[in-house]
Amino acid sequence: MSERDNISVVQGFIDQVLNGGDLSALERYWTEDMVWRGGSLGEYHGLANFKKFAEANAAGAFTGMHLEPQRFLTDEDTVVALFTNSGTNTGPFMGMPATDKPAKWNGVGIYRIHDGKIAEATFVEDILAMLLQLGITRLPSAS
Repeated sequence: MSERDNISVVQGFIDQVLNGGDLSALERYWTEDMVWRGGSLGEYHGLANFKKFAEANAAGAFTGMHLEPQRFLTDEDTVVALFTNSGTNTGPFMGMPATDKPAKWNGVGIYRIHDGKIAEATFVEDILAMLLQLGITRLPSAS
């Protein structure tokens, strides 16, 4: 597949599953033996395990969740997506009650494509910025 085709796979996953909420489309975009590394959100091996995680969090913590790619970079079978994520915290998140506050934070997703599907992905997101906006944590004072 071309690098443009690989970007289309990632963009399709973002549009249909992440932003569109269509979890039934996961099989279209991910291999059965996929690996998802979500930093503070955990690591999942295999599509069945990832689906359980996604289903448990779909109704989840944020309303109006939207991932907006800012830029894609490619190198053969790898697609890097620089993105902004946003939503309003209307449900429990990481064991904390909802704050009903909006948040917007940056992140990077690194996807490896194999035979037209995502085989593995690693995410780095500025969760601290999100937690600060939600009022869940704060930085120590400079004094």
